[in-house]
Amino acid sequence: MAYAYTITKTGNPDVIQKKSIERPVPNNDQVLIENHATAVNFIDTIIRRGDMPESMMPTLPHVPGVEGAGKAIAIGDNITNVTKDDHVAWMGPIGAGGYGKFTIIDKHYLTKIPKNLTFEQAASLPVNAITAWHMMVNLGQVKKGQKILVHAAAGGVGTMILHIAKYLGLETIASVSTDKIDYAKQQGATHAVDYKTENLAGRVNEITKGKGVNLTLNPVAGDSIKSDLEMLAPLGTAVVFGFLSGPPTGTFESDLTQYFNKSIAIRVSDIYTYFFNCPEEFQKDMTTVFQLLKDGILRPNIQTLPIEDVAEAHRMLEAGEVKGKLVLNLS
Repeated sequence: MAYAYTITKTGNPDVIQKKSIERPVPNNDQVLIENHATAVNFIDTIIRRGDMPESMMPTLPHVPGVEGAGKAIAIGDNITNVTKDDHVAWMGPIGAGGYGKFTIIDKHYLTKIPKNLTFEQAASLPVNAITAWHMMVNLGQVKKGQKILVHAAAGGVGTMILHIAKYLGLETIASVSTDKIDYAKQQGATHAVDYKTENLAGRVNEITKGKGVNLTLNPVAGDSIKSDLEMLAPLGTAVVFGFLSGPPTGTFESDLTQYFNKSIAIRVSDIYTYFFNCPEEFQKDMTTVFQLLKDGILRPNIQTLPIEDVAEAHRMLEAGEVKGKLVLNLS
């Protein structure tokens, strides 16, 4: 009998329990994947705690896991991009069930991977790399030589941003805690700033010689948006893609209007907006980031645990003990 690690009630990491499941059957536009690895994301921990907005909270019991890698074991009649027994990486919606033995994925949201690429490497990539590429290239429209500020630069998305930025010829300012300065530099950051002991806005002003950055990438929010607006160059863009410190504070009247003469922009980025509304473009970007992985441009830093240690994985992620990406092995 197949299994899945399942959230049956909200609470601490120990509420995730192993449960038996039936093998699902794909339709003509889907692929059934036997998972060998899945990644742990903050969305998994937020759902487990019951902290999702009510309208977005999935019904329990719920199998977490929105990305993974494994073997295609059943193929819908309309599938042309993979064949049976291919190794594949995938990204799915909430409810895709990566913490389980089987996942069904629509044709636009998976890609074939070479068999010399480990399942753990492949599972670590989709959410972080596509998020980073989408924010920088599609939303930020960055150009070679521009300067960007990366908050939480030692995290999974932050690491991918640093790699892609170097590939695109950008100058990066990484905002990290004291113990992650060296890591950020190793991942290609042009400058690394310790936000705990240094004045971030002052350092950005110094590094850019008062001109500001063209793009800020911010999963922190809270009151950090206010300083982002200050640090932006004219015509710059702030992209908010998370709320690790809570929802953004401030108002248009008190914050944006004082920088009106810089013609700056604030955008929010939920990767699932792109996922659901632009499936063909999403698939192209997925192909792109996996090519960058194959070419050695993306070098995901992975910590791996067996799926049986999923509770410990959640604890580590919530405690900020993870550098790069945390992956669960289902093999």
